[in-house]
Amino acid sequence: MPWGLMVEIAILFVVGWWIEDCLVYYVAWRDFAFFGDISRLAARTHLNAIAVPAGAVAVWARAKDILTDSAALPAIAIHKGYDFLSPGLKGRAPVRFIVWCAGAIAATFNAESAGVLGRGMASLLVVAARSLVALNLGFWLANVVRLLNDALMAAVSFPKRFYGESAPEEIAALTVETTVPIDEVEPVYAHGKRNGRARRREYVQFFQGHVGRIGIVLGGGGARGAYQAGALKAIHEFLRDYNALHKVRVVAGSSIGAWNGIFWVGGKVGAEKTGSGDGELPLIEEWWKSVRLPDLGDLPWLYVPLVSKALLRPRPWRENFFANFETALADALGDQPRIHFYLARASAESGALHYATNWRGVTERISELPRDRQAEYANCEILTSGEGDPLQRTADALFGTFDLAPLFARAGGQGSDDEDLLERMPLGLAAELEDCDLLFVLPLNCGANVAAEWGVGGSRHFARILGAHKAAVERAQLREIDAANQFVQRIERIEFGVKTLVAASPPEGVAAEALSGLQEEIAEFNSENRMRYVFTVAPAGQVELGAADFWKHDQLRDAFDLMYLQTKRELYNRFFEDIEPEDPQIVMVDGAVPEFDALPKPVYRRPSEL
Repeated sequence: MPWGLMVEIAILFVVGWWIEDCLVYYVAWRDFAFFGDISRLAARTHLNAIAVPAGAVAVWARAKDILTDSAALPAIAIHKGYDFLSPGLKGRAPVRFIVWCAGAIAATFNAESAGVLGRGMASLLVVAARSLVALNLGFWLANVVRLLNDALMAAVSFPKRFYGESAPEEIAALTVETTVPIDEVEPVYAHGKRNGRARRREYVQFFQGHVGRIGIVLGGGGARGAYQAGALKAIHEFLRDYNALHKVRVVAGSSIGAWNGIFWVGGKVGAEKTGSGDGELPLIEEWWKSVRLPDLGDLPWLYVPLVSKALLRPRPWRENFFANFETALADALGDQPRIHFYLARASAESGALHYATNWRGVTERISELPRDRQAEYANCEILTSGEGDPLQRTADALFGTFDLAPLFARAGGQGSDDEDLLERMPLGLAAELEDCDLLFVLPLNCGANVAAEWGVGGSRHFARILGAHKAAVERAQLREIDAANQFVQRIERIEFGVKTLVAASPPEGVAAEALSGLQEEIAEFNSENRMRYVFTVAPAGQVELGAADFWKHDQLRDAFDLMYLQTKRELYNRFFEDIEPEDPQIVMVDGAVPEFDALPKPVYRRPSEL
C-alpha cells in the first residue's frame, strides 16, 4: 500500500475522530429547539423508556446470569462429581486434568468476571463503532473538499476554455501524422551507413510485400504498464518511419494493456503539441510521466474494513478517460472503424475469454472459424450496436477489465462485479480471429521478478503467487503461438515433399488416392492456419515497479524511457532476427534502470526457454 495514501488516511482518521468528539461531547444538542421538541415528544409518548439506562442494565444483568450459569454449572458439576469417584480413578492423570479444567472454568465464569468481560466487550464495540464512524467521516471530509476544489477550478477555467477552444480544422491538423521519408531515417545504432541503408531497404520490402495486417497485443500488469507504454511509442515511430502505420488494424489489450491500447486507437501515441512548454510529447508519455495516485482513484463515501472490495474507486481515472478520448475515439466508434480494438478479460471461474469490441462484423467472422474454435470467442459485446452511448459502454468495458484489489476494484463491464478475473493476453483475437500477419506482443509478467510486488508477510506471499500465475499464463501463450508456427512449417515441408513425389513419378491406384486425400488435408489445414511473424519485448529481472506502484513517480518515468530506448534500438537493428519464425527471439529487457547512460544489452530467449 502506498505510504503517502496510508499517511493521508491516518490524518483523515484523526480529524474525523476529533470532529466526532466535538459533536458528541462539546455540543449541547438539548439546547437546540428541534432536539428539545423531540425529547419532550418522546417523554410524553413514553418512548424514552426504551433507552432508560436502568432497563439496559437489567437486560444486561439477566443476560449475564444466563451466560454465567450455562458456562459455570457444567464445570461445577464436574468438579463436585470428583468427590464421588473411586481412589483409583482420582489418581489417573486424564481425570485430574479434566477436573482441573472444570475448576478453572468455574472460577473464571462467576458473576464478577462475567461482568468485567461484558464491560470490556461493550467498550471494544463502542471503540470499533467510533473508529468506523471517524474513518468514514474523514473520507467524507476529503470528498467534500475535492468536490469544492473541482467546482472552483471549473469556474476559474471556464473563461479560458470558452474563449480558447480551437476550431475543428485546427484540432484535425494536430492529429495528422507526418511520415518521415525513409531515406532520411537513420537506425539508432547502425553499424556503418552501408549496413544501415541495406537494412532499411529490407525493412521497406518486408512491409510492402509480406505484411498486410498488423496486430498489437498488450498484456496486463498494473503500474508496469509504464514499460509497455514506452515500447508502444518506439513501435509507433518505427512503423511511421517505414510507412506501415496504416497497416495496424487490430489493438487488443487486457487490464492496463487495454488502457494503453486506447491511446493507440485514439491517435495519442504519436507526438503532438501539449502546450506544456516541454516541446512535443505524445499523450501516452505525458500521462505516464505525470500520473499521480489521486489522478486515478479517490476515497469512497462508505468504507468498511474487511468488507468493502477496495480502498479506492476509479472515478478520477474514468473522468480522465472522457476528457482525453471523447473526441479522439469518434472514428473508432463509427460505422467503419479503421482499427478494431478489443478490451479483454478472462473469468477465473470458467476460464472463458470475454471481450468487448468496436467491430460489428465480428460475429460473422466467428462463424467462419472452425466449429471447434467458435466457442472460444463466443462471449462478445459489440460496443457500437445496441442501446446506450458507445463511449459510455467503452468506458464500462475498459474499467471492467481492471482488477487490482485491494487498491482498486473492478467496476462495469460484462458479468457480476463479484466475478474474479484473470489477466490473459488476448493473442488469439489478433492472430486467429483477425488473421494478422505481424504481431507486436508486449507482455509484462513473463520475465519479471515477482519479488517486487507489494505487501508484507502473508499478503506479500499471496502477491508473489498471483504474479507467478500471471507469468505462467503469458509464457504458455507465447509457447502456444510458437508451436503453431512450427507446426505450419512442418506442414509446408510435407506439402513440398508431396508435390515433389507427384511431379517425379505420378502415382496410380491406391497410392494416387492416398496422395489426393493428403493434398486435401494439407489444403484444408493451410486455409485455417498460416505463419505469423511475432515481435515480443518484455521487462525482465528485478523490475522497479510492482503491479500497485502507481505512486512511484520517478520509477514510472524511468521505466517508460528505458523501455522506449531499448525497444527502439531493437527494432531498428534486430527486427528480422527477433521475428524469424524458424528461430523466434523474445527480447527480455532488464527492468532495473542503469545508473549510467550505457544501456545493458537485452537477453534473448526462445519461447520454449521461458
